[in-house]
Amino acid sequence: MNNVSVARPYRKRRQYTPEFKAQLVAESQIPGTSVSRIALDNDLNANQLRRWIRESKQAGANLSPAFVPINLPTAAISAEKKSNTIRIEIPRAGGPVVVEWPVDQAHQCVALLRSLL
Repeated sequence: MNNVSVARPYRKRRQYTPEFKAQLVAESQIPGTSVSRIALDNDLNANQLRRWIRESKQAGANLSPAFVPINLPTAAISAEKKSNTIRIEIPRAGGPVVVEWPVDQAHQCVALLRSLL
């Protein structure tokens, strides 16, 4: 008898660009989406997409936080002014409200605060 053999065509390993991987990982982060559905829609195995998600989280954990400069107001108040005034700073959305009151008139400052509060 004749032996008939059918040779399967060799399937090359597919390679995906980092942009494609990042796009699918980003889609999977949307609340309510299914990782399996995204994988099926893109002709992938769900485990492959889950691996990409895990790798992206590990890569994100290895990044160090960026340096962000913060400009703080200078505290160049002289010792004389600091010891002779009462300073009250109230934070507001448009900027802080600052009240400076002479120490020798502290009783008036107390009266103002009581009327406001």
